[in-house]
Amino acid sequence: MKPLERNFTAFVNYFLRILFFLILLGSIIIAIGVLVRLSKTEVTVLFLCALLLLAVSMGAAYFVYRYLKYERNYTAAIAVIIGVSLILRVCWILFSDVKPFSDFSLIYDSGARFADGEYWVFKGTSYIARFPHLTMLTIYSGIFQKVFTNALLGIKLVNTVLSVISVYIIYLIGGELYNNKSEGIWCAFAASLFPPFILYNSVVCSENIAMPFFLGSIYIFILVVNGKRNLTWLFFSGILLSLGNLFRMVAYVVAIAYIMYLAIYWQKKKLIKSCAIILMAFFIPLYITNLLLMSSGITEYPLWKGREPSITSVLKGTNIDTLGMWNEEDSKVAERYDYNYGAVETAAKEIIKARLTDTPFYKLLAFYAMKFAAQWSSGDFSAVYWSTGRIEILGTAASFSTLVFFYAQILFIIIILFALRGLFNRRQYMENKVINLFYIIFCGYGLFYLITEQQPRYGYIVSWIFIILMFTYTKRCKELVHEDKF
Repeated sequence: MKPLERNFTAFVNYFLRILFFLILLGSIIIAIGVLVRLSKTEVTVLFLCALLLLAVSMGAAYFVYRYLKYERNYTAAIAVIIGVSLILRVCWILFSDVKPFSDFSLIYDSGARFADGEYWVFKGTSYIARFPHLTMLTIYSGIFQKVFTNALLGIKLVNTVLSVISVYIIYLIGGELYNNKSEGIWCAFAASLFPPFILYNSVVCSENIAMPFFLGSIYIFILVVNGKRNLTWLFFSGILLSLGNLFRMVAYVVAIAYIMYLAIYWQKKKLIKSCAIILMAFFIPLYITNLLLMSSGITEYPLWKGREPSITSVLKGTNIDTLGMWNEEDSKVAERYDYNYGAVETAAKEIIKARLTDTPFYKLLAFYAMKFAAQWSSGDFSAVYWSTGRIEILGTAASFSTLVFFYAQILFIIIILFALRGLFNRRQYMENKVINLFYIIFCGYGLFYLITEQQPRYGYIVSWIFIILMFTYTKRCKELVHEDKF
């Protein structure tokens, strides 16, 4: 590695050790928080059930291990994993009959209005007009309601297919990243059992649609930087990322990560051309889609700039009393100024400035540390709540949702522990440069959600990154075994 590459890599790695430790600590505290509210009998039952689920998962993992050790038929292995993934997801969407609620109810109902030709839902001070990044999801749900009798089931089935596709792409990414199909199989296996990937299939949320596009873009990008595809393929990577961004408009973080990776780790003589290709491919679909929607009279505002300025999300993110989450006080600022864009923006900036300057530094530091941990420490990324509509997860009585949440939390603790240990695998992140792309992406999202409104669900779009990074440690374990250091 060159000095810039080495120094940047070391800095990011040491910084992530702190962040991942915070996530691990937060995850453990949340798991304990579930238990302290229950009776001894309920804790015992919860532990036994969670251990049973973990035992089943470990048994399946052992089966995969034995199969890969003696058969090495990767095609058959991934086919079985895909099949199991499909079965688990179909069973869940049939079991969970929750209807859209909260924000998702507004989006789904707006989709019904769109299906009836009522475009006012995208105009004025309506919810979608204020937050136009939800436009494509609204149109998407509206099309389903127009075409299908049981639109919700149709959406959930498509979610399931997209989720299974994501599992397969994770297999491809893992195999390419670690230069070993066996590692790809393990990544896919973990993704197939990862609770959020199963539970969110019953939720009408944009992440389900966007995720395979994000992953597909990253896979193509890796192929290019590994020299297995020419520079032209960056265009397809950018297109896929842009399509995903239409549904979940946080892909800017990945695009910036691409440019940073190319600038630091790749061929400098191709930097300008490669960055231009990515940016052009990323912005063309966005601008064309926006032009079509506005010229046809469907929408009134650009997809990236609604009636309410985006800084109101930053405003909510600075509210110490609510740990940066949604709150009624900050959400009413726009209404107070009659949705006047300039007035709302000015007022929000003044409140943010006052909060950051009037609060003691130590209190701000503690606030942002807790906010970061709260954002990333929920092992289900709020999937249990959004997929069941149950709010008693942290209640005083055990329930099925409590069990699923606790199991997801324990599993996530294991994943984070492995990912944290992988950060100490110097050989991996120094020799395998592409690993650092994932570290940069996570740092980007970590910073983004540190600044804006905090919700565990927001991290779902990039939750796959923990699955991929956990194998930085298992790969090191295999190296030590081969070196007879165990």
